[in-house]
Amino acid sequence: MLPFKPDVPDALSAHTLCVTGHGGYVGRHLVAALIDAGHRPFLIGRPQVEQTPIAGADMARPWTNAADLGAQLANLTQPIILSIAGHFVSRHSATDIPALVAGNLEFPLTIFEAACHAGQARIVNIGTSWEYSDKGAATPANLYAELKAANAAALSYYARTETCAGINLKLNDTFGGDDTRGKLLGAMRAAWRDGREMALRARAQPINLLYISDVIEGILAAAARTASLTQGTVETAFLLHDETTTVGAVADRVAQVAPAFACRFEDTRPDTPGLRGIWPDAPRLAGWSSRVPLDDGLRAYFSRKDT
Repeated sequence: MLPFKPDVPDALSAHTLCVTGHGGYVGRHLVAALIDAGHRPFLIGRPQVEQTPIAGADMARPWTNAADLGAQLANLTQPIILSIAGHFVSRHSATDIPALVAGNLEFPLTIFEAACHAGQARIVNIGTSWEYSDKGAATPANLYAELKAANAAALSYYARTETCAGINLKLNDTFGGDDTRGKLLGAMRAAWRDGREMALRARAQPINLLYISDVIEGILAAAARTASLTQGTVETAFLLHDETTTVGAVADRVAQVAPAFACRFEDTRPDTPGLRGIWPDAPRLAGWSSRVPLDDGLRAYFSRKDT
């Protein structure tokens, strides 16, 4: 159960929302919200992969290349592509490179190409705030972020050369709903449920957490904005919570809503030099702001009965 039902802008009623990554964490919550609101999304899987039908949604037929998928998109009513699919690895090894390139560069570029084949493409391309330093410098934190930055640049290329417009939408740390990922909040919840003490690094590490219902609402607000963009235009916008805090403060607040949660930090200093932070002046998505206070999100997430 989400803290609130995400708002689907009325402007989207005239469009078909096409979702990649619909089986992932953000994608499945987004698709559920659209179906619940009476929309019928069009779900795009990987090339030549038969998709399991989802009630209330239409599935792309298995496709082999961008032109093939583009022909399917051309038959939809004013499609807007929500390019969510990706492959996340924080610290990569050499064996991770093929999957990172395929998931974060090759597949998004194929989607952009297909959208342009369909004509009058509108695209919301999901990236990561890790593409930027806390000073706003374009210095990706890892290979995952570097590849996300590359596909964001590719969207600008398509806007210049094809019939395309879009928003490169940057997400930071997300949590909530049925999140079972091994990222911070998922790992905290798993440790708490298992009765394990959690080991963390720096207590002073800055963090900005956004609950999944806010994320969904932000993506849909970005989709509505793309509908009004002039062809050839690409904007960059961030979805960030109003509150930036530290991992140590989050751990303390988790202990308040989830008694018996325990963790220890390798570095307990209140201020640790050299930690990568959050860009406070990052360009925000016009007309959107977070609605779930962090404490409310933590209570909702840690009170879930599922395992």
